Amino acid sequence: MGKDGLIETVKAMIADILAAVGLIPRVYHWEEFKEFLANFLTNLKKSIAEEMRGIAHATVIVAKRINFALIEIKHKLFYKEDGKWMEETTTFEVKADEVPSYISDKIAAKEVEITHEMELELGMSI
Repeated sequence: MGKDGLIETVKAMIADILAAVGLIPRVYHWEEFKEFLANFLTNLKKSIAEEMRGIAHATVIVAKRINFALIEIKHKLFYKEDGKWMEETTTFEVKADEVPSYISDKIAAKEVEITHEMELELGMSI
């Protein structure tokens, strides 16, 4: 399986996530979100290690405050396909009062990168 196989694997993983969430937005508890993201990233890293050797790719996590009670967190995967950069985004809504203050204090109404902070929370590199 080559680059196409990896892309299909990533798309299938994202489709599974979207199917689990359904059409109704789901609000995650912070610990539940961290567990889900850690599992997702572990599986994604395995797929990348197996299938994406030599393929340009990157990942980032950004967040913004939706309102007083909710924070939107996005995992963005970028990869090169047929010479073009592609982006796959998975979005989560998390209860703002459960997000550690060193992260939530950084988040405003516009997107800010929190990749490093999430690496600290998950205890793994992203």
